[in-house]
Amino acid sequence: MSIGPSGGPEASIASIASIASIASIASIGPSASIASIGAGGSPLATDALITNRDGIAGAPLNLNPNIVPGLANEVANLPRLSDDVRASLYMSELAPRVGFTTTSVGDQASITAWQMDGLTPAADPNDPPVASPAMPLVTLTSPSIDQFKAQVPMIMAYGDLRADRGAEILAQLSPPYAFFASIGFMDFARTPKTIEFLGAAGRLANMVYMRMKYALACKRPIEFTPQMQPMIPTPTHGSLPSGHATEAFLLARLIWKLLRDSGASQYQDPIWGEMLMRQASRIAINRTVAGVHFPMDSVAGAVLGLTLADFVYERSAPDITSRATAAFNAGNFDAQNDFDWHALYAPATDTQAAVSGTASAPWATASSGTATSAGQTPMMGWLYDRAVKEWADVTPSSGS
Repeated sequence: MSIGPSGGPEASIASIASIASIASIASIGPSASIASIGAGGSPLATDALITNRDGIAGAPLNLNPNIVPGLANEVANLPRLSDDVRASLYMSELAPRVGFTTTSVGDQASITAWQMDGLTPAADPNDPPVASPAMPLVTLTSPSIDQFKAQVPMIMAYGDLRADRGAEILAQLSPPYAFFASIGFMDFARTPKTIEFLGAAGRLANMVYMRMKYALACKRPIEFTPQMQPMIPTPTHGSLPSGHATEAFLLARLIWKLLRDSGASQYQDPIWGEMLMRQASRIAINRTVAGVHFPMDSVAGAVLGLTLADFVYERSAPDITSRATAAFNAGNFDAQNDFDWHALYAPATDTQAAVSGTASAPWATASSGTATSAGQTPMMGWLYDRAVKEWADVTPSSGS
């Protein structure tokens, strides 16, 4: 995937094809001869197939083939579909389960992403389906302009790190899979379904944070001072929440859940979750170093990414009836404070902090409600089951 003139990396995670950045080797995958099996590979192949058919098909045959109907709406069909088709199907299961409402008070705005479990057929087939009750997922409230102004000196100070982190920042214009693959052993041959699962989650996250950015319309650092001079092009969409922070913490938490659920003994040590969170934090902070994000953007993005990870997990893992919800109230955040993920999440227990900040005026909250039934969707359940198995240790009893 190419990066547009806006330097816009934040949608790039949505492209499953771009996961080749894990190895930065374009040849990963099927051999060239197998990959070009379709006639659309080149005009020469199309012409050759036309003449080839003329040479071997012969006279029309009187056939009565014994073809049985396909299995309708069945996950057993998924392995026979291409990656891009499956990617669209995963979005068809996840995206309709999120809706949005917005409010504005003075110069500040709030947006809430709502979660639901889809539609249930009515008892009478002639009646419209019944929508499940909506539950709040994430609410983000924008900071005031004065809060943003207070963080400008912090961004300017971070600018001193640009020479040291320039290579990282440029590499992270593309999806940061390679950085997470340096911690967890991800590879197309070893963990193809893990990569596919993370790609599906990333597409959902992109839709959610872009809608939130649009609603909150927070200005970028470059608009506050001519001395900002970011080292990369500033994306055209709003500053808060940070898409990079959202994606990074989403990926980090989902990988940590996969490791834990695999049952592999080495992955039960919380240091794996800790290291994944350190990586997510560094990716988020690099955007401040680059001069395109405020620290508060990373706070909001981390809240969103961590909570979306639970949302995806609740629709993918079996027998989970919990429903995560969280909020970031920027009005209560002290703009003199930097971004610190430890105030939001504990890897050892895989839980978000119930209250971040003071009890009387928290700037972030998180809790878990209960749904009436397990939220696992058929396709996401199929994908997650296969992704988890990629992390389990191979033992003599595993079979061939």
